[in-house]
Amino acid sequence: MNDPGNLAAWASVCLTVLAAGGTIYAFVTLRRRDKRQALTDLHTALTTGETAAARNTLGTLLYSVDDQVRPPRADCIAAYFALIWSLQRAQNVFLTHGVKWKALHTPQRSLTEVMARGRRSDAEAILTWNLNEIAESVVLFHHDFGGRWAVTDDDAWKDISRFIAPAEFVNTSAASERKARQ
Repeated sequence: MNDPGNLAAWASVCLTVLAAGGTIYAFVTLRRRDKRQALTDLHTALTTGETAAARNTLGTLLYSVDDQVRPPRADCIAAYFALIWSLQRAQNVFLTHGVKWKALHTPQRSLTEVMARGRRSDAEAILTWNLNEIAESVVLFHHDFGGRWAVTDDDAWKDISRFIAPAEFVNTSAASERKARQ
């Protein structure tokens, strides 16, 4: 009963279990922190720099009532592809970190409405709102200018059409208002 070998074996097993538990805890904690950092970096990428400039360019093209302030065609096409790439980057971050990707569709008009819908994290709500806004610009540009300006985007369009709902954006009241102005 008091065999020292038995006691040493049990102590070894207990220490191994504690070490494994500590390792798992550290892994989960680091993974969570990595996910938060990736979502934060994604939010920054979607709201600043090249993506923000691209959103502004397409927003000006799509919603400006003054034809004199419309950006040049080449800038609009470059902005269109920059926004497609930002959607692809976002999908990659979501898939890599196990965040459920829901098909993007008609955005809510207010971020407050999106966050009030309940049970979603702030990060998910904010990112989804921004992604929907970007998707709307991409879809409307493709729909209104892609063919007219002979934009060659078959591969890119096929790729993003897998994770957005283009028809939802084309039939929005914002799209109708825009059409009435043109």
